[in-house]
Amino acid sequence: HVINYGCMIMALYGEDTYRLQQKLTEIVSRFQEKFDASGMNSDTFVFGEAKEGDIMSAVGSPPFLADRRMVLVEGLASATTKKADAALWAERLGGRGDETLIILVDKELAAEKGKKNKLFVALDELDEQIHTYVFGFLSEREVAGWMKQEVAQIGVSWEPDALRELVARAGVDTWRLSTEIKKVSSAAEMITVDHVKQLVAPAFDDTLFRFLDAVRAGNERAATQLLTNELNRGTAPGQLIAMLGRETQLLAELRSYAAVHGPSSQKDAARELGIHPFVVKKTMSRAVDLSEEQLARMVSAVLEADRRLKGTNMKDRAIVEQLVVDLVT
Repeated sequence: HVINYGCMIMALYGEDTYRLQQKLTEIVSRFQEKFDASGMNSDTFVFGEAKEGDIMSAVGSPPFLADRRMVLVEGLASATTKKADAALWAERLGGRGDETLIILVDKELAAEKGKKNKLFVALDELDEQIHTYVFGFLSEREVAGWMKQEVAQIGVSWEPDALRELVARAGVDTWRLSTEIKKVSSAAEMITVDHVKQLVAPAFDDTLFRFLDAVRAGNERAATQLLTNELNRGTAPGQLIAMLGRETQLLAELRSYAAVHGPSSQKDAARELGIHPFVVKKTMSRAVDLSEEQLARMVSAVLEADRRLKGTNMKDRAIVEQLVVDLVT
């Protein structure tokens, strides 16, 4: 996108907060470079923490010894859930002319819901010009293209198979991918699959998948070994149990969705449940393969482990070991 600083309102939202933050940093940096080198005409507010009067005072103030001023407000769009409130804020923000740039940033507003957001609808009804940047989840193909751009900016060559191996190990979380790309890129002038395998640990999701597969197969030995490996790597028992809790909840949601809409409804499930398509693709078949009884036992065992962790004197490691027994037997 070409950044048009003559427009009145910019809106940035979506689940991919890494790319959102990248664009926001670019917009703010260029604005300050062009209009506000002193920083005296740039204000940032977090809605719910800042007073509404302070936000409106900044919006209504003229630039000080400059042509433009910028007011950035985080979280206003997702917090505006009533039509009357949306109309009020649209009136407050609208009609400011080109001298004030208002940036609405919302990392809690999903890409699919942005078009129907009450504040944006109210601003549109007032014929306010809004320049939107939407950062939804990237598909595997889109992630591949994005990674090539990231690598090109660093100036290090990667073999195509190395980039695919990175996705296989790190998933499609752009925050982690960015970190891993920078780390691995320092290893050599040409990055190979071997570099990635040596420097990037598989995502915890893969361990969870293998652990739950072992549980489903009743393989206590394999399940115990997988969790022991994670504990030895430094994963805290509480973190381990929390991750298992999220995973069993995800399995339950996808199994219920597939029971109603069929196991081939992965794209619809991702959109309606707000889950990354990559995650749905990896998880849906496992969810469908689980029986209702198996899944109920998993959920119950993880909840009991969490209760023990918070309310008993059992050692944390013993709680994890007991969790394996409860899941398998």
